[in-house]
Amino acid sequence: MPDNTIILLRPGSGQNILGLPLLLRAIIACRQAGLGTFYLIGSGSEEELRLVERVKKDRRVLPFSSDLHYFQAGSLSTEDKIKSQELYDWSGSFLLLDGEAIFDPLLLEDLNFFEPQEREIILFKSPADSIPDSTWSGLAVGSGKILPELLAGLLSIKEGENDLLRALPPTALVSYQIVPAGHFFLKVNSRQTEKEATRLLLNTARKPQDGFIAKHINRPISLFFSQRLLRLGASPSLLSFLNFLLGLVGAWLAAMGGGNWSFFLAGLCFELASIFDGCDGEVARLTYTTSDKGALSDVILDASSYVIFFSCLDLGLYRLRQDSSYLILMFIFLLSAVWYYYNLARYTRNSGIGKKIFLVAKEIEVRPEKEKKLSFIDKVAAKLAFTVRRDFFATLVFVLLALKQAPILAYIISFGWLAESVYFHFYVQKKLVEQSA
Repeated sequence: MPDNTIILLRPGSGQNILGLPLLLRAIIACRQAGLGTFYLIGSGSEEELRLVERVKKDRRVLPFSSDLHYFQAGSLSTEDKIKSQELYDWSGSFLLLDGEAIFDPLLLEDLNFFEPQEREIILFKSPADSIPDSTWSGLAVGSGKILPELLAGLLSIKEGENDLLRALPPTALVSYQIVPAGHFFLKVNSRQTEKEATRLLLNTARKPQDGFIAKHINRPISLFFSQRLLRLGASPSLLSFLNFLLGLVGAWLAAMGGGNWSFFLAGLCFELASIFDGCDGEVARLTYTTSDKGALSDVILDASSYVIFFSCLDLGLYRLRQDSSYLILMFIFLLSAVWYYYNLARYTRNSGIGKKIFLVAKEIEVRPEKEKKLSFIDKVAAKLAFTVRRDFFATLVFVLLALKQAPILAYIISFGWLAESVYFHFYVQKKLVEQSA
């Protein structure tokens, strides 16, 4: 991984894409990838100075704002020369970025495979890029040996169309590579490229573990709304709370016991809550505001929403039919839920997966691929692991309630959760024994 980052500021570096200026997004992505010192080189305009100050004061940047150094090209004072010489890192390699660029954060990981030779600089182009090898498309990795001369060159020339190549030391070895497959790098300098950048960035908010329903139905809808919520400046914690309220509305409608229409609307709220549940995570990932605290609160709110909704469904059926068997179902469900979440807490605490509880279902789902000797029950559990994904069971809840099958749903949830809790208890016991051994 390169040690330092040089960002050439452009008039569009402050352009806001999905809630963040391009410059701020690039700096945070590079920092999270492990890059240290940042050299920001610009024209010295008032707008640019305001942008740099805004970036340095951002709460996501404040912890390392002392590693951000701004220089004005073409007017380097003696004091700045002395300061800049002290900042030079002559070892390792560096990343060079255009300030109007947007890129896949995972691209930085693949750049580790490109180790420039001594005094070499590698200029990257996209596969569809028609730019000839005599120009620079906005992304490069270079040897630290040429960093002092390159910075001196960038700081001594005026802003131009091809300022990078003009600033390269005569002894630099220039080579060209294609951006690694599966990643994107794009300069946002037109309305068309802005739309394309937005589309590409939204796709980075998807999760590889999304099930079929989430991937093809829920995620496209949630991303549509996340894009608009980012324009309003909505925070992930606010979205989590609002989604929880939507789940409570569904629970209240179910508890009313008003008949088929009441249950239908309850199921609709539950399904919408499942869809919009992706928005808080998408907004957090796109704005680099993810945190352990936020992940924990999201897990707690989701779990509370499930328990409240299905308890209220049993209560609503009891009020509608005056049948005490639904109160028994509610007791079975609550007991099963407490047992399940107790074991889930034990497992996540001791297994190291933390708040990523979706990994539990994934572990069970892929067991047949990793373990040859499995019992019949383990094989069945692996086949049915997809049913605990929220996208699946939320859709199942909605469909059954829309088909006026609330009683059947109540039995499925209560005894299904009981069976899941029993299996998961012994699964956790076995895993914890294996870990201790």
